[in-house]
Amino acid sequence: MRLLIVIVLYLCTNVLMSQKAFPLSSVKLSTQEALQIHVKNELGEKSFLSTHMPKGKIYLVSVWATWCSSCRAELKAIQKVHCDWSEESDFEFIAVSIDIPTDHHKVFSLANKMDWNFKIIHEEYGYLLRELDIFKLPRMFLVDQKGNIVYEPRGFHASELQNLGEKIKSL
Repeated sequence: MRLLIVIVLYLCTNVLMSQKAFPLSSVKLSTQEALQIHVKNELGEKSFLSTHMPKGKIYLVSVWATWCSSCRAELKAIQKVHCDWSEESDFEFIAVSIDIPTDHHKVFSLANKMDWNFKIIHEEYGYLLRELDIFKLPRMFLVDQKGNIVYEPRGFHASELQNLGEKIKSL
């Protein structure tokens, strides 16, 4: 019995310790200095990613690009359910485009064409890709009220929406 308790405590500790914070800064490779990640809005105004994700709220963050058809499908599906989730929980959906700087206008042109009504920001220098080890799009991250990543679905599957909704409600 004692061994079972030790094993359960060990597993619980590992699960709690394995959560990592969603990166709001990125380590500059040349100086190893942590710099806050900049993003732009539709007007091209710069801000820090941290201003869009204050602690105390649940966030579902989609990292996407205009050239990614799976990304567009994911955002279209989330469009249909994110308002319901927001009504049930203190939740916000944020779509972070990683398109190159010269494609800034494409990001918001597509968003307007698709009539997306969630927050869209453009992180044009790829810091999130590096900090989150993203090699394939789309990628989503469910972030809890403390700023920790608690769930990372890989790729987009329509069947994942129910699972995401349940996880958001449980936070």
